[in-house]
Amino acid sequence: MLYRDIKKCFKIYFIIGFVFLVLSVFSRVVVAESYNVSHQEINTIRSFGEYKFSFLIVFTGAFLLAALSSMLDVLLVKKMMKNRSLGTILLTGILVQSAMIVLVIHFMTGFYQKLMYAISGSPANQLKFTDVLFVLIHLILAIVLSKFVIEMERKIGSGNLWKVLIGKFFKPHVEERIFMFIDMKDSTTFAEKIGHLEFSKLLQNCFMEFAVVHQFHAEIYQYVGDEVVISWSPEKGFKNNNFLKAFFAFSKIMQAKSDYYEKQFGIRPYFKAGANIGPVVITEVGDIKREIVYHGDTLNTASRIQDMCNRLGAQLLISEKLHDQMTNQDNYEINNVGSICLKGKEHEVDLYEIKLS
Repeated sequence: MLYRDIKKCFKIYFIIGFVFLVLSVFSRVVVAESYNVSHQEINTIRSFGEYKFSFLIVFTGAFLLAALSSMLDVLLVKKMMKNRSLGTILLTGILVQSAMIVLVIHFMTGFYQKLMYAISGSPANQLKFTDVLFVLIHLILAIVLSKFVIEMERKIGSGNLWKVLIGKFFKPHVEERIFMFIDMKDSTTFAEKIGHLEFSKLLQNCFMEFAVVHQFHAEIYQYVGDEVVISWSPEKGFKNNNFLKAFFAFSKIMQAKSDYYEKQFGIRPYFKAGANIGPVVITEVGDIKREIVYHGDTLNTASRIQDMCNRLGAQLLISEKLHDQMTNQDNYEINNVGSICLKGKEHEVDLYEIKLS
């Protein structure tokens, strides 16, 4: 999971960092020539900005910046800022990584001097303070923009920011999706027992554990009360039975931490789930607050299937359609619980209970 998070952050930091480094080089040249900087300084700038190996320098700098920034973001800042406000996360991340940028600049100026000496055989022109300042400013701007993009991705879902920018969701369109509704059993009783404030803290803790589903390519669609709705494309969901592995991985974490929840909140939370596959309409709605939403009977059926878990004493139920498309049923105990009349449905639906074997 850490590898995937670092890889995702690295792509964002590298692309934005590379663009801003290129901008810093050419903007420095433009400013120097526009304000009649001395001939010696212009030569220094040009040796850095127009030399045929400058691309290598910029690429190396962007790569180093992205590698360090992504590791800092995932391994340090994200853990330090757990359960903190977005503003605090952004500010802390920018300050920490700005300090790191100073080290990157120091390394890159030394690397530039050595590279130029190795190529030309003579010492390179010393970079002026203004040269370094230009690069520093652009790198900090790159960090600010990268952090904003990363946090927006976490806010609206991985991969959705670009789709929103190009207007992919503006017009409704149909997609085939797997949906799973995951709900806490006896949540009303728990809320009355420990109080709504403590119950809200309990949910915060439980929902933080949902990060594990990212390992199995799940997209968290929404949180509704004590319920979480997650989704997959068929390709990602059926691959290695990711839609099943995601739920059981989360359940395993909750079971392992049951003593902690018992000690902290006086209860042991237990989650049940229902899943279905079918066509859904996806679009963007709202004006004052915009949101990406899914519509269709596929979601309603998945929700109704989850409701049947209490009645049937099951932890995970899936529809017949979803069961029939599974390619590998090893490692699972699968039982047909019969045709069930779901609330609001005209026809009965065959359901299957899934357990780890």
